[in-house]
Amino acid sequence: MDWKIKSVMKFNKFLKITFLTLIILMLFQNSRITARTCTINIDYIGYCDLDNDGKNDDVYAEVFITMWEGTNFLTLEASLKFHGQLIYSIYRDNHVRTESEITYRFYFYNATYEAGWYVFSVWFHIINGENSAYLHRVKAFDPPEGDPDYPPGGGLDPGP
Repeated sequence: MDWKIKSVMKFNKFLKITFLTLIILMLFQNSRITARTCTINIDYIGYCDLDNDGKNDDVYAEVFITMWEGTNFLTLEASLKFHGQLIYSIYRDNHVRTESEITYRFYFYNATYEAGWYVFSVWFHIINGENSAYLHRVKAFDPPEGDPDYPPGGGLDPGP
């Protein structure tokens, strides 16, 4: 009877070690892929007069991203919010890129209609074969000008 208990305990110990080894390998592989191969940075965000209407109520943003060469699937989502309220949102699905580095330029027309803190947020989901990464950055800024009677409107033209 003793040998049965010892063999069951050895088997349970083997299962625990195997399970922990698999978990550690999966965590290491996932962190290695996302941390070392893809990056994102909001290089610039500010207000200006893009549409030449005489008001500094437009927002221009540059986002620099590095990814795997020959990325075969890229989804991006960008948003501009004011006091938690969504002003603009951009979504692009299956936006295939062959470059390993690119700067995206975002244009938000007639967006800063009131002084206060605005939040620009951008998400990227990148897939290349078996590699996958999610990247996210947020940046807040406070334009000094604004016209509370001037509602947001216009259009937007996300970079390339």
